[in-house]
Amino acid sequence: MNVTLAKPEDAAAAFAEAWNRHDASGLAALFSPDANFVNVVGMWWKNREEIEQAHRATHDTIFRNSRLDGRVSSVVELGTDVASVHFTWTLQGALAPDGSQAGTREGILLLIVHNGPSGWRIRVAQNTDIVTGMIAPAGKGKR
Repeated sequence: MNVTLAKPEDAAAAFAEAWNRHDASGLAALFSPDANFVNVVGMWWKNREEIEQAHRATHDTIFRNSRLDGRVSSVVELGTDVASVHFTWTLQGALAPDGSQAGTREGILLLIVHNGPSGWRIRVAQNTDIVTGMIAPAGKGKR
């Protein structure tokens, strides 16, 4: 599957659509061949093939009935044909390691996208779970 992404924020919408189809190939096609992706638990995939394999494995198991919904909360132009996209998401229907329902999760997906001959593609992705009730400790040595 090769989707043309006309604007940076299209990458986030296409990511959610591929996720909800449980289409690892379609999801991976949104990334440049040499993309990097760090997921919510710190697993680091360093190319499109690794990204596809990891998503195929999880969508065959813990994410097989999951649904990802969200919205683009920011788009920042970083340079000519490069932008960052923040996608604030909610995930439902995932399974815990023991096979029970994992409950609703929320997070923020940061995508660094670039525009090339085949349209916008994800070059770097960093996903973060929002952990309710957690706050950062007070900073030390403020300047």
